[in-house]
Amino acid sequence: MVRKLLSPRWILIHVGVASLILLMLNLGFWQLNRLEDKKNFNAVLRAHTSTPIQTLDQAVPTTWEKDTSEWIRVSLTGTYDSTKAVTIVNRSQDGTAGYNSAVPFTSLSNRTILVNRGFVPLVMSTPIIPTGEIEIVGYLRASQSRSALGPIDSTEAGNTEFQRFDIPLISSIVGGNLEPMFLQLIQESPATNSPWPAIVQLPPLDNGTHFSYALQWFFFCLVAFAAWVVVIRRKIAHVNALTQAQTSA
Repeated sequence: MVRKLLSPRWILIHVGVASLILLMLNLGFWQLNRLEDKKNFNAVLRAHTSTPIQTLDQAVPTTWEKDTSEWIRVSLTGTYDSTKAVTIVNRSQDGTAGYNSAVPFTSLSNRTILVNRGFVPLVMSTPIIPTGEIEIVGYLRASQSRSALGPIDSTEAGNTEFQRFDIPLISSIVGGNLEPMFLQLIQESPATNSPWPAIVQLPPLDNGTHFSYALQWFFFCLVAFAAWVVVIRRKIAHVNALTQAQTSA
């Protein structure tokens, strides 16, 4: 009996089922880890967005630290440099495809930060950038980097379209000494009369579907194990029936 279940064919079946179960277990725990990361992110987002508005010099006096400064609300007074405006392409909001309009902003304390003024639909041209001295309020955001399979940005001089808020790359092309983070605009004062760019929405403060996906992967593990047990039991029953038939003969 045991020899039948340890033939090369059955060994491959056992190894395949075990590998499949192990893979699905890892995927389940991966989803649980993503759930924990989302909960931690939500906690940071709630805490940082509820803190009083600070000046940039108060929030980031010297060195930028993502863990302690991202999503903090800051206010700056200064001017936009429309000659160095760029667009961040392949964005969407409320089901509409478009881009983000980003413009360097120099404060009265002579610190220049790239400001994401907001979302613009593809069918619209870039909105007029305010001139003169204004006050802005926004969320501090960390520079973004390309993932392993992410689209590649052009490094040619004069390029003004980027796939992400990669501050070192944008700074090297548009020139100027940009801060290592960017600002996601909340409001400008005086405000413009145009509805565009639209304020970029905050990430949803929910736990997503990670827990349900984890349960699905664990359920698939049980299904695979149960199917393997059924197949083994049928094989054993079949072998026993053949043995009894041979014995009777």
